[in-house]
Amino acid sequence: MLRVESISYKVDNRHLLKDVTFSIRKGEMVAILGANGAGKSTLMKMLCREKQPCEGRIVYDAKSLNEYSAKELAGKRATLYQHNTVSLAFTVQEIVLMGRYAKEKDTTEAADQLALKETMEICGISHLAERSMLTLSGGEQQRVHLARVLSQLWDNKEGLLLLDEPVSSMDMLYQHQTLAIANALSKKGFMVVCVLHEINLAAQYADRVIMLKGGRKWWDGAPEEVLTSRNIFTAFGVHSQVQTDPRTLLTQITPNGFKLDASVFNSNLADSNSKRSLKARFISHRDQYPGNPLWRTAQILGVSQAELMFTGLGENVILLRPEMQAILQRIEGLGLVNAVTCNEHCETERVGVYRNLTIDEYTTLFLGEDIDLRIFTDRWKTVLAVEDRGKESLQFFDGCGKALHQIYITGGSYRQAYAELIEEFKHQDQSAPLLEKIVQEQKQEKRDAEIDIRDFHQAWNNMLDTHEFYGLLKRFGLTRTQALRLAPPRRAVQVSLESFRRAILNCSVTEIPIMMFTSNEGCVQINTGKLDNVSINGAWLKFSERSGGETRLNEDAVHSVWHVVKPTADGDVNSLELYGADGSMIAQFFGERKPGIAELQSWKKVLADNLG
Repeated sequence: MLRVESISYKVDNRHLLKDVTFSIRKGEMVAILGANGAGKSTLMKMLCREKQPCEGRIVYDAKSLNEYSAKELAGKRATLYQHNTVSLAFTVQEIVLMGRYAKEKDTTEAADQLALKETMEICGISHLAERSMLTLSGGEQQRVHLARVLSQLWDNKEGLLLLDEPVSSMDMLYQHQTLAIANALSKKGFMVVCVLHEINLAAQYADRVIMLKGGRKWWDGAPEEVLTSRNIFTAFGVHSQVQTDPRTLLTQITPNGFKLDASVFNSNLADSNSKRSLKARFISHRDQYPGNPLWRTAQILGVSQAELMFTGLGENVILLRPEMQAILQRIEGLGLVNAVTCNEHCETERVGVYRNLTIDEYTTLFLGEDIDLRIFTDRWKTVLAVEDRGKESLQFFDGCGKALHQIYITGGSYRQAYAELIEEFKHQDQSAPLLEKIVQEQKQEKRDAEIDIRDFHQAWNNMLDTHEFYGLLKRFGLTRTQALRLAPPRRAVQVSLESFRRAILNCSVTEIPIMMFTSNEGCVQINTGKLDNVSINGAWLKFSERSGGETRLNEDAVHSVWHVVKPTADGDVNSLELYGADGSMIAQFFGERKPGIAELQSWKKVLADNLG
């Protein structure tokens, strides 16, 4: 058996692979799929010991891969690389016999000649035996190298065959022939790992499919389980039709074609009259990708979210005066509404009434049972009333046009109160307001040597409230992730995304109430209660609440997960915190708690049982 145990690989502090785990049994052919840059070739190079993981290990036949000598490994494992260059005029049969070098003292010349004859025959290159490699086409050269790799293991009863894009230069006949060879060997006890780009070939010949995305393993299972329209779009960004052939029962994938207008991407082919307005591009993109959130559409079109909304001014969008405190004081009168807060990688929503408004110098709070918000109104600069596809809402943006919070009208809302609010605060000038220029600021971390670690540890251990943590960051000039990395012993431990999933799923099954924090620069929304279900929808992990609320988290954007322990007057408080590659917080998860009451023991137990 081949076991890959939580391996990671990074270059210049950038992960090419992160926390990948799987195993392969003898007699199994596994296809590795994924878009360019997903980590397929990096994974293959670690399987063939060309690269070493920075974390985790690979075990082959109950022995670490690193414990084998080169000769031992050559007798058990053979690798066909993606690129094989021959610059000297070796003949085809000389190249194929190179696969026998590792067995030079262990086999007879007759065995070598038999392996040469049979591998050349099955690869369809016998007639090329005396030809120079330099005279062959790319596809012919690839078949020669396949024969070389097969000859290395030809007299083995079982072995490990690693094939990195083995059919990329071959015509249709030899693509199928090559994968049929690999499949036939697996049926006799070989383990075959094959990196492919053609998913229909994977569906036809592989026993299992492992799909990578962004350096992580996303799906692992039978072809009919993994190769769904939704998964294919998530991994490759291509819409497709997936069907089962009633005759062969094989999965068949038909990608939807693309239609492009050259004048859109080549300015030399477009005149000023043919250039479309932002509004036209917005409508076209939304029709083509109806599932894309507003921030993603804005990112693709190169504008802010508010600018997209401004295209509807005078039609379905009304600009209100930015009197945020006065508007917020009227929200409770709207009755039952849907509160939505999001950042680029997490979105949460919940239906309820905006109750218990509190306004202090820096923060506006709603502390209702359903709607629990911390609002920083100094960041709220623009407010719009929007009617879009049958939904009415108030949408709030910062000075750069980034969405901060939305309030959607529901069937339980007081529509008259909503209409009166719009009428009262409608701006006299309905032209689009000027937005500030977006400045991408990423806080530079201090060098660790500049931090008084001892003092920092003491301050952390002396906290009496979790809210003191922000002051701690300011006092020592730390980013959040740097603070977690430098935390006192057992106060912050990095854990895998899979263990986070297990812990939250266990909370759903055992009905442990949790608190989910979703935040951006202008708002924090906290959804508290028991989970009804945890499910995966493409790259998004969805938490459905008993209350009817919902939180959607883009796992593809999660760079690190931390188990954080902060001391308080009521005892230690445990949280799971998720961060993006730039160190920004995506979401936080706590067990349900209130000031003056100790943390739930059931939450602590779930973390202890699932994060180890």
